[in-house]
Amino acid sequence: MSGPDGDMWSGLRVSYEGIADLADAAFSTTIEEPIIPQFLPQRKWLWRQWRGTIIRRVLPREVLLNAIVACAVSAFFTLEGPGYAWRHELLKVTATVSSVWVLASGLVTFTLSFFLSQSFDLWRRVYSVTRRVQGRLNDLGLLTATSAERDENGDYTDDAEEMLATVARYVRLFNVLLYASVTTRFAPLKTPSGLQRLVKSGHLTADEREALLQSSLGHNIVLEWIFTLLNSGVADGRLGGGNTLQLVLANKVTELRATYASIPDALSGRMPLAYTQLVQILVDVLVISAPLALIHSVGGFGAIVGTALITLFHASILNLAKMFLDPFNNNEYGDAGLSINVLTLMQETNIGSERWRKGAQWVPPATRLRPTAVEERQKKRGTTLAGLFNLGGI
Repeated sequence: MSGPDGDMWSGLRVSYEGIADLADAAFSTTIEEPIIPQFLPQRKWLWRQWRGTIIRRVLPREVLLNAIVACAVSAFFTLEGPGYAWRHELLKVTATVSSVWVLASGLVTFTLSFFLSQSFDLWRRVYSVTRRVQGRLNDLGLLTATSAERDENGDYTDDAEEMLATVARYVRLFNVLLYASVTTRFAPLKTPSGLQRLVKSGHLTADEREALLQSSLGHNIVLEWIFTLLNSGVADGRLGGGNTLQLVLANKVTELRATYASIPDALSGRMPLAYTQLVQILVDVLVISAPLALIHSVGGFGAIVGTALITLFHASILNLAKMFLDPFNNNEYGDAGLSINVLTLMQETNIGSERWRKGAQWVPPATRLRPTAVEERQKKRGTTLAGLFNLGGI
């Protein structure tokens, strides 16, 4: 059974070639699809859509099945033949069913509407968290790119360039391992085979892979690597800004940790089983009993059409609500177009990891340090490094 922490057996069911394809897609910088299907507000355009809609799931299955049941019920009560007299008398009993059904339908509709609103609230919260995680990672990229050490020409120093490239690689690695821990699709990437593929692709070193396997902390240990690197950069001068920058970076990192930790919390507490089961039973009883409730008041044909419409509306809302409760489509219950496209999230973050570093590679002369300030900073950095070495007994 799959859960919000991914699929523990996925690495055994996916071939090495499949893992390679997953890794290539996860670290790609080419965005092929939007994070969720987009739409136009025009009525005509909306009526023509099929892919990525709830109608695609409900119409060919539940609506058709219940319409067939309604046809059978209508034929039983209305067609002449053997036993028609007692069947016709039995039709009068359905008037009572109709009265009870009308009373129950109001309760079911209210409960279903509330269930849908709560489900969408979960989906929206998870989506918002994924965007906040993405935002905090971009914040780290912006702060490091604009605070990195530069030479007298305003270009990054070699040490600063190397540090920024490492930060960007760790950001991509953290993001991929984060979503590998909360989705079944990308869960193979955090297995030993998946990590080995990342080493082969250059996204991870052999020592880093070993550390990940030994700690079993996944993306959490990568975040520690990021913060340790940033602290080292501030201490040895690769990042300017001193204690102020270090405090800002600490706030961003801790905010990032608190934000991404809420994703598995939300998924594990998405909705109590008893509540979901009750709503399922209410809707099933309502739509199954619809032919018996309608045939007395609207006749055979009306019962067929009415049952189809009632099934379409109620089953669509219920199925849509259950899909909202699985925002990453881990259970593969619904159409992929109804879930958050995690691959797109990864690819957007991959682009963002390099955006700030490349954007600040050249800055206008008016924004650069004065030549004398550059010399003073380099002297200060040398003094700082010497002090660090002495403290370490080197």
